[in-house]
Amino acid sequence: MIRDFRDKAVLVTGGTKGIGLAIALGFARQGASCILTYRWGSADEDEVRQKFVNASAPPPLLVQADVAEAEDTTALLKEIHDRHGAIEVFVSNVAGSVVVPSFEEMSERALAKSIHYSAWPTFDYLQQIKAKFGRYPRYAVATSSPGPDSYNPGYEFVAASKAVLETLVKYTNYRLRDEDIRINVVRAAAVPTQSTRDMFGDELFQFLERLAPPGFEWLKEEDVADVVLALCSGLMDGVKGQVITVDKGQLFSDNLMRLYAQREELGL
Repeated sequence: MIRDFRDKAVLVTGGTKGIGLAIALGFARQGASCILTYRWGSADEDEVRQKFVNASAPPPLLVQADVAEAEDTTALLKEIHDRHGAIEVFVSNVAGSVVVPSFEEMSERALAKSIHYSAWPTFDYLQQIKAKFGRYPRYAVATSSPGPDSYNPGYEFVAASKAVLETLVKYTNYRLRDEDIRINVVRAAAVPTQSTRDMFGDELFQFLERLAPPGFEWLKEEDVADVVLALCSGLMDGVKGQVITVDKGQLFSDNLMRLYAQREELGL
């Protein structure tokens, strides 16, 4: 019942690690020809290719391209156009932002830089894909986080960027309502990826596990990837312009009242 992705081009920005790589592997297992971008020096190409071999999936095209650099985007799309007549799926997964330790260190420049890198590339890519291929991707998915709705230390500009991203996706869906495109956002709860560890530190996960409820399991990259694949499968074409949260229901109970109710068993 799932859409046939054999020989279809699937572009995943930031696709060589973490959630992006899991998403790419999910499509590749369905026969897709995946194009993965990464910033210079941030990926072990041999290691990434081996994961596709292990999955018995078509080999990916790996391209060094910074989503914030227009020249990189132009060169990337030309290379894809030389191989494919269209991009079936575009997954905008790259996120980068300035983390500030105090209010006094916040600046308009840092906010603008965060939005430029974490929000705008989704829409710049869509505009350039249409200009290069003459059509939009059939499916577009942008990854986000619960940051706009819940506090994370030093996360202000990341959260603001994600809020901009999610708002513009809703408006873009309306503006492109007559086009053959389905654009949505997938919000992922905390996943213990290297990028998350780099942002918050290794101690965060040890601390959270100590206070987690019984039976707690970390969200896995594959959990997020499955939702993205489902949105592009053809079975969920009625879902457009939506923000879908993937968290195994954990965010609902991640609060002080739950800790109070379990204070004895948690030793609080």
